[in-house]
Amino acid sequence: MNFNKAVVVTTALAYLVSPFAYAETTPKPAGASAAKAAAAGTVSTGVIVGVVAVVAAVAGSGGSSSSTATSSTEAAATAAATASTEAAAAAAALAAVLDDSVVAGAVTALGLSSLATAADEAAAAAAVAAALAETAAQNLSNASSLPVVGVTSVSSSVCAATTSCTNAELISLTYNAAYLAQRASELALGAVTAMNALKTAIEAADTNGTYTAALAKLTAAITTAYAAALKSQTAANTAITNYTAIAGTTGTTLTASTGTTGTTGTTGTTN
Repeated sequence: MNFNKAVVVTTALAYLVSPFAYAETTPKPAGASAAKAAAAGTVSTGVIVGVVAVVAAVAGSGGSSSSTATSSTEAAATAAATASTEAAAAAAALAAVLDDSVVAGAVTALGLSSLATAADEAAAAAAVAAALAETAAQNLSNASSLPVVGVTSVSSSVCAATTSCTNAELISLTYNAAYLAQRASELALGAVTAMNALKTAIEAADTNGTYTAALAKLTAAITTAYAAALKSQTAANTAITNYTAIAGTTGTTLTASTGTTGTTGTTGTTN
C-alpha cells in the first residue's frame, strides 16, 4: 500500500532535529500520545532553553572528569546506535506488512484506509527518527575517539576544533544521541500501537474469518516490531544512563522511557 510520506517525514525531521537548537529542561518519558503527536508533527510543550546555554553552564561548572566522560560517551554512543538499529527494524517490519497485497486487500475491502495511513505515517516517523539517532550516535562515537580538550561528523562539524572536543561539547553530543535514541524508540512503540489499532479494527469486522490471512500477517509483523521496539527502548535508556553519568546535575535532564505497548496500545507516562 503506497502512501505519500513527504509530509510526515518533513514534520518528523523538524520535530526531532529541534533538540540540536533547543533542549527541553525536563523531557518526560513518552508513550502513545507522544508518539502520535510526533508522527503528526506536533512539538511537545514545555519550557525550553538554548543548548548553548546548557553547554555554557556545564563548561562553567567544570563537568565530569575527561576519563569518566570518555568512558560514558563511548557507552552512550554504542547504546544509541543499538537503539537506532532496533527502531529502524521495527519501522521496517510495520511498513512492509502494509505493502503486503493480502493486508492491503483487507484494508481496502473494509474501508480502513485511515487507520492504515495512520500506521504507515507512524512507521515512517519512526524510520526518520532512527536515521537521525544513527547519525547522532556516529557523531558521538567519532568525538569520543578524540582527545577531550571539533571533530568531523558523518555529515557536518560537531565540535569547534578539528582534532579534539571539549568536555562540554561531549556532554552536548551525548545528550543529542541519548535524546534522539529515546525518541526513536518511543516512535517505534507508537507505530506498533497504530498497527495494533488497524489489526483490532480488522478483527472486529472479520465475522466470518475472511481476513484470517491478513490478520496472521499483521500479528507476525507486530510481534517482530514490538520486540525490536523494546530492545530499542532498553538501549535508549542505557544511553540516557550514561549521559546522566557525565552530565550530573549540571546538564539538561533526560528521564528514561517507560512506555510499553500492549494488545491495544501503549501505556505509561506520556509527554
